Amino acid sequence: PSIIHTSSVYTKAMNALQGLARKSIPTAGRAALAAARCGGSGAARMARTPSLVMARWMSVINLSDADATEKFREGNAKSILYFTATWCPPCKLIKGPYEDLSDEYKSVGFGKVDVDDNNESATDFDITGVPTFILFKDGKPVERFSGADT
Repeated sequence: PSIIHTSSVYTKAMNALQGLARKSIPTAGRAALAAARCGGSGAARMARTPSLVMARWMSVINLSDADATEKFREGNAKSILYFTATWCPPCKLIKGPYEDLSDEYKSVGFGKVDVDDNNESATDFDITGVPTFILFKDGKPVERFSGADT
């Protein structure tokens, strides 16, 4: 296994995501997702199920400003924000596994915030170090952790 798979931040992320993903999608959400899979135009499907479609059709979404970050959180019933920086070596190690998790957990929205490009969101969430992960359920933070200890 790579160093990232043995790190405590990876383990925390996996455990938190598994807990978030285990909580079932409400019956209406399952029906909407089934309808979205069965047809209709992309715009019509997205209008019916914005959070499910966004999480299902896109892997990691780059959030370039505070408005995009807020819309992302509000548009996904379950989501995780990954605060990162291009100059951060541990962030570079976590990037691949984070993208893999986004492919595995289709019911969770995965967002990425570069703290240098989107400083307003970093300030809004009181980010003091990278990588930092914040998990949300219904737009409210349920778990937060930082670092990449090995």
